[in-house]
Amino acid sequence: MPFEPRWGAAAIDPKAHDLPALKLSFVLRHAPPRGKLLELGSGEGKVLRTLHRERPQLTLIGCDVRDVPPADGAFEFRRIEHGLPAKDAELDVVVFADVLEHVDQPRETLRELRRVLRPGGLLIGFVPLEGEALSAYAFYRALLGHDLYQKTKEHTQSFSRAQVRELLRDFELLEERHAYHALGQWLDASFFAAARLPRLQRFWWTENRYYQPHRAGGGEQSALPRALNALITLGNRLAYAESRLLARVPWFSAGWLFAARRP
Repeated sequence: MPFEPRWGAAAIDPKAHDLPALKLSFVLRHAPPRGKLLELGSGEGKVLRTLHRERPQLTLIGCDVRDVPPADGAFEFRRIEHGLPAKDAELDVVVFADVLEHVDQPRETLRELRRVLRPGGLLIGFVPLEGEALSAYAFYRALLGHDLYQKTKEHTQSFSRAQVRELLRDFELLEERHAYHALGQWLDASFFAAARLPRLQRFWWTENRYYQPHRAGGGEQSALPRALNALITLGNRLAYAESRLLARVPWFSAGWLFAARRP
């Protein structure tokens, strides 16, 4: 991938009508008012900065394979090297979104999450379900190659719902919601199929308003990124409405939000 993935540092507006807000509002609904929370795959910290604003009494820890120490003191950062950087039963909550599909050993990752959570601790996550047989992702992989989304999204895994349930077998599911139904998944799958084109990859990682809002909002952008950002904004709003309407409908969804408890 010619551009280093950067997912943004700015806090998310949980009241916005878009997919990042959909995921974040689910996290906020389950996050306790206080305790110690770790985000797996925290990137530049946009989720943790939102939690810092919305749940100021939580102790927040971010961890990732890349060094991204915060400059504002909103959270502590720990580099992932060998296993999760936390002690046994140290944490009250672990959060992750769009992370499990990037790891080489998801089962071992879930074991580590269980290890660092205290008994009764919460696991809150979002996993894309790009491995369902009847999906837009399966369609594009059949056309363009099985490794399509590994090349354009760095997704080393493509899960079905049954596979994720099996991975979570050592946790007690408390709530689940479904997202990325027909419209949402076709928009996502189509864009990242087209992202084999270098110009679209550059847009996604350097000019996308959801990852780089300081660049996307300015008048200095050329016509193409402005048009693409307008389309992404519209698509996000439509997919958000679809996901809210069909939140309890698992069929033909390609995203799964869940809250679970460590027994």
